[in-house]
This record gives sequence, structure tokens and C-alpha cells, in this order.
Amino acid sequence: MTEHVVTAKPSDSLSRVAAQMEQHKIGSVVILQNRRAVGILTERDFSRIARQGTTHGGDRVGHHMTKPVVTVRSDTSLADVIKLMRKKHVRHLPVLNRERRLVGMISSRDVMHIASDLLFS
Repeated sequence: MTEHVVTAKPSDSLSRVAAQMEQHKIGSVVILQNRRAVGILTERDFSRIARQGTTHGGDRVGHHMTKPVVTVRSDTSLADVIKLMRKKHVRHLPVLNRERRLVGMISSRDVMHIASDLLFS
């Protein structure tokens, strides 16, 4: 799990979030409202937005984010994370604590690194 998660607000512009994703070399940004995860904007979302022809930078994230966001709790097992990713067809899962506050992000890349370490160590 990555503990430093880049976040945005529903009122942020698509261009601002795209710049954040590029700057941090990440594939998703969690959208927070009142410190709660209300959505996620991913590379797949940007692909969909481009296909629809609604890419002008003035568009707000809240109109294009995937919601509701699929999340896991910090005590979720790796096996359950993998099952959920496969079932929901997602590559990024925000991780929430018991108070439903964002504490991290687990990506399919993280899962691959863990699997590689387990198989080849």
C-alpha cells in the first residue's frame, strides 16, 4: 500500500488533476469531500472523457469521477484485495481505516510487486 495518496476535490478542474497525475507519475487520484472518499479519477476515466470529446480543462472532476468509489479497509487481506479488484474490474483501491478516513492506496502494481517478492524470494 502507498501511504501518500494524491487527492482532489470535486470542484477541481480536470486539467489540474491531470497535471497532478503526470507530476506524481500515478494512475489515479482519490476525490475527497469533507475528508471522505466520494470518487476516484483514473487513467481509464480520462480515456473515456477523451472518447466523449469533453476534455476542455474547465470541466470539473465531480462530473467525471467514478462513483461510488470501491474501497477496502486497512485490515483487508491481500487475497480479498485481489478478488475485489478482479470482481469490480479496478486497478486502484483507496484504503480506509475504521473511521472511513483515507490512509492509503493499493494498486494492481503493488499487488504484482508483492506477488513477485513472494514468488522469487
